[in-house]
Amino acid sequence: MSVRETFKFSILSLALLSCASISFQALSNTNDKDIETIVTTANRTQTQHLDLIGNTNKITKESIEQSNAEHLNQLLSQTSSTWLSRGNGQESLLSVRSPVLTGAGSCAEFLTLENGISLRAPGFCNVNQLFDTHFELADNIEVVKGANSSRYGSNAIHGTINVFSPSLYATPMVSLELGEDSFYRVNGLYSQQTEALDTLVGLTLTSDGGFQDSSGYEQQKLSLAASHSLGDWQTTHRVTLTNLEQDTAGYLQRGENTYQDKSLLRINDFPDAYRNSLSMRYTMFNTLTTPNALWQVTPYLRHANMDFLMHFLPGTPVEENGHSSIGLQVRRASQLSTMLSLTLGSDIDITRGFLKQNQANDTESNSAFLRGVLPKGKHYDFEVDTLSLATYAQLDAKITDEHSAFAALRYDNTDYDYQNNLSSGNLKDDGTACGFGGCRYTRPASQSNQFDDISYALGYSYKIDKKTRLFAKHDRSFRAPHTSELYRLQDGQLTSEVNSVKARQTEVGVRYIDKDLFAELSVYHLKKKDGIYQDTDRQYLNGLDTEHQGIEFALNRQVTRTISTKLAFSYSEHTYLNNPTNGAQIKGNDIDTAPKLLLNLQINWQVTPTVMTQLERQQIDDYFLDAANTQSYAGHKIYNLRADWQISSQLSASFAVMNLTDERYAERADFAFGNHRYFVGEPRNMSLKLKYAF
Repeated sequence: MSVRETFKFSILSLALLSCASISFQALSNTNDKDIETIVTTANRTQTQHLDLIGNTNKITKESIEQSNAEHLNQLLSQTSSTWLSRGNGQESLLSVRSPVLTGAGSCAEFLTLENGISLRAPGFCNVNQLFDTHFELADNIEVVKGANSSRYGSNAIHGTINVFSPSLYATPMVSLELGEDSFYRVNGLYSQQTEALDTLVGLTLTSDGGFQDSSGYEQQKLSLAASHSLGDWQTTHRVTLTNLEQDTAGYLQRGENTYQDKSLLRINDFPDAYRNSLSMRYTMFNTLTTPNALWQVTPYLRHANMDFLMHFLPGTPVEENGHSSIGLQVRRASQLSTMLSLTLGSDIDITRGFLKQNQANDTESNSAFLRGVLPKGKHYDFEVDTLSLATYAQLDAKITDEHSAFAALRYDNTDYDYQNNLSSGNLKDDGTACGFGGCRYTRPASQSNQFDDISYALGYSYKIDKKTRLFAKHDRSFRAPHTSELYRLQDGQLTSEVNSVKARQTEVGVRYIDKDLFAELSVYHLKKKDGIYQDTDRQYLNGLDTEHQGIEFALNRQVTRTISTKLAFSYSEHTYLNNPTNGAQIKGNDIDTAPKLLLNLQINWQVTPTVMTQLERQQIDDYFLDAANTQSYAGHKIYNLRADWQISSQLSASFAVMNLTDERYAERADFAFGNHRYFVGEPRNMSLKLKYAF
């Protein structure tokens, strides 16, 4: 389907759903009471989903518990235009209204949050950072697709994911899960409420032997919370600690379509690869309601540390990175009149981060060039002090009972103070020169860099009736350069003069909600300008322009008293708009690793009052593996089966069969250095969970 045909279909679909929503209302046998679903992330405040201008997909606590997800990709696939490509263990690469992005800085195209606070500091994100979330016990997860910088600043270009910690009022429970390949997981949750203090403790302990050789992991997660009054303020403290120790299986590189060969399924060509990650976060949420305003003051602390073997690089160096942060968010919302409300806010984040890369041994290669330019020793050793300041304002207007609008504006200033702890240039760590024109890894001299960015958003909503809303939204967003794009240079590039990436998105949609039906259809167009890329000389440059557009449909329907369905569908096109300097002729080509069709369908059947079953279908369309569009992956369809049995009021059992048909597939495929590479999908596997609620 061409771009023009896609959007003709999109506009027609919007019109049809607008008409259909009136029919839904007329045909529904339910009362007029809407589902009062509250969403938070899209506009940084609690809003009824029906009235939201823009999009938010909410994965509820019930869906999280029913999915029993071992990896967050099993949850995020329930939202349209979202694909969390699973690597080995808990690793992943994210796609939200975008291709799967790789390389330094790719994580900076998305914003990942816990309770509204970024998981990683500006300039120090990691593509795997979602494994720091305690999603197993989360109260809910919200996914906002597309640009949202006017609310959150840098990184919110393609999408924002916000994981909400367990509720202070969650039912105390303990559960045990057992699965194949020596998998087990223990979840525990304890909460207590008193007049003076509400408290919560949540714990998850996971061990997985891995279905491939030398691919297991151990992970521990702890969530703590306490809520109390502090004078007129309501205060909630939250602490999250996570620790991961993982043996990593890399990609399968044995030829085209070798992921289909069952004899190669468990092979791990990188048995020494590993990843260790430790994260700690503390946040203090303070809320004060006065006759004229709502105040929110949120200080926080953040620490992250990670080390891993870079098995995908010649010489297999070890990287260690980390950072520590202190931050503060201040927000004031006030009602100016019956028509207007104003929100003012400011964010500050102060971070000290570091990165080290060290190669213990000489590069093992038949190439004298690689042995010469990749010496053993320290490749990088630097520190960066970061100061991020932002101020923002949003004006909301209820023009009439049917018409609403908003305008949001934000200014961000990002300062990096970089300190190189080794000799500058593309030299060995002892200051001597490499052969063949110099070492591959280049260390720029100590320096400071500053980035100033303005983002804004405009939105409009029209109330068709009690259950139906039309909305339109336009955003201008950005993301500042990542520290790796500025200071982790190669092949003699001594200065990276890249600037912030800019994006503009326009979105139009219609939403319908009643007791038994939720339906939302949206069409979007996003254009990204001055994208940061690495040319064939391994230089970081601005100048890659891309276009992203598509249609999304979400449907939750109670079909009968015992059967319900949930659908997340998206069709999109992601295109190169130009030929970057010193690069291939790719203008007009599809961006690689960007499937057009993503689909998740769940059918739930309440077999008896105590037994529930679910059949799930996950589908990913074919996609190209290279920018030249010469190599491709055929896509796949996966079926999962789940069943829940409420044995008594306190005891329940759950059973799951993942990849029911034992499909041979790749979680992700790519093509690099003339080779097809596959992250092999897990074969059919079963698990059992017992849960006791107190």
